[in-house]
Amino acid sequence: MEKIHKEILGLMGKIDINCKDVGDVIVIELAGQLDIYNSGDLARLIDAYILRGFKKFVVDLDLVTYWDSSTLSVFINCLKKLEQEKGKFVLASLKGAPREVFEMAKFQQVFQVFESIDSALDALD
Repeated sequence: MEKIHKEILGLMGKIDINCKDVGDVIVIELAGQLDIYNSGDLARLIDAYILRGFKKFVVDLDLVTYWDSSTLSVFINCLKKLEQEKGKFVLASLKGAPREVFEMAKFQQVFQVFESIDSALDALD
């Protein structure tokens, strides 16, 4: 599959989305700021992969500097859809302010979070 790159402008700034497949896993690399104005595009992208039969996702958050509750809502919806399909939706490289928000909301009890893409991919094999 060809690597897909998309740049989306939101109210807070831009988000870069890079997607690639590693075997049967879709790796979504995000960079920038996710907000209510661009998180819907991320949801539609993941839905398109699910409709094409992909069931394993790793979201790389290493370069995400900001997100709001709409992003967490998108992640929860994706997780629920994939659980129904016997799939997996995991997060990798969560740090900084997004990690603080994530932990304050106790989402580490809901999502599997890995220190790196490689460790997430190993867990999905």
